[in-house]
Amino acid sequence: MRTDEGYIKFSCAHEAAPPPRHPWLHELCRIRDDLHEWRLIGVLPDGIGYGNLSARLDNTLRFIVTASGTGFEYPIAERHFCEVLSFDIERNAVACRGPLPASSESMSHGAVYAARPDARAVIHIHDRLLFRMLLGEGAPRTPADAAFGTPEIARAIGRLAPALPPVAILVMAGHQDGLLAFAPDPRAARDALWTAYVRSRRQ
Repeated sequence: MRTDEGYIKFSCAHEAAPPPRHPWLHELCRIRDDLHEWRLIGVLPDGIGYGNLSARLDNTLRFIVTASGTGFEYPIAERHFCEVLSFDIERNAVACRGPLPASSESMSHGAVYAARPDARAVIHIHDRLLFRMLLGEGAPRTPADAAFGTPEIARAIGRLAPALPPVAILVMAGHQDGLLAFAPDPRAARDALWTAYVRSRRQ
């Protein structure tokens, strides 16, 4: 994984506030801890975190997402989430509020929500075997020169997402070992990742 993984590259306007509210927040905490136990979300040996998840708020482009620098947290808690109020892919800017600033991948999540009105949950994980398996199978992917946390990768996700099924996984080819799943609910996104994860271990 590149040495700059996990660092916020965008302009982040953060408003300190209590943890966000969402009807799925408790379930998101459970799912995030599942992913942490499977080592699909966590912290690298150098201390840089990876992976995050989010859920759309109502029928808007606002969403809650695990905050920056929370990869080491286990179990996760409500205070480790924040609300993304708005995002501007072209300006590479995010406005958020909560106890902590938003994840460095917030624009990638936002790109899915903007492109897919039926998507209500997004999960971003890292796994080398799964990444290689899906690349080998020709899975949908972003360009290899589109780096994480940039407008380029957000735009690429926005172009790919509309053509995919309601529950889908795409490969972030320029974000080493990075994968993005989206679905109408967080459990469906997690289950899609788990099914693919198990298959990658059988090959």
